[in-house]
Amino acid sequence: MMVTRSQLFPAVRVVLLFCLLASVLTACGFKLRGAFNLPAELQKIYVVGGQSGELRKDLNDMLAYSAEVVAKRQDADAVLTIDKEELDSRTLSVDSRGKVRESEIQYSVIYSLIMANGDVLLDKEPLLLVRDVINDDNDIIGRSNESDVVKRDLKRDAAQQILRRVQALNVKAIQQ
Repeated sequence: MMVTRSQLFPAVRVVLLFCLLASVLTACGFKLRGAFNLPAELQKIYVVGGQSGELRKDLNDMLAYSAEVVAKRQDADAVLTIDKEELDSRTLSVDSRGKVRESEIQYSVIYSLIMANGDVLLDKEPLLLVRDVINDDNDIIGRSNESDVVKRDLKRDAAQQILRRVQALNVKAIQQ
């Protein structure tokens, strides 16, 4: 079976288009969501602590894209400890009947990162995230689970911010 030019041209065009698209995506800094470029010294991390377990689970899930999450402390290059986790809310405004119109949810985390040899990379780093929630009497069904969704999002955001902080570390400079 012989391939003619008219049959070969569309296939070559598709391959060239694919190569062009791949080069454009890599040139713009595209990377998979959730992937963090952790320092070479932090490729095996053990995560411990956290009252709810949701933050720890989020950290483990996000770390799985970039490093190996180990099940035993002795197998780890570093230990990420969630020292304190606190969720709080306060009322910002009320309506004329005394019903809450707007509230604020605060999520605070204190975490530490310690190398296996005992070097402290991050010691009791605080993180505070705040979100406002508006309670609308006209949208009761849509707003019924909003505070739960906001709390869950705060924990995911906290995990991302913690890993961005770990990513920014210069481990070699700290160890010297």
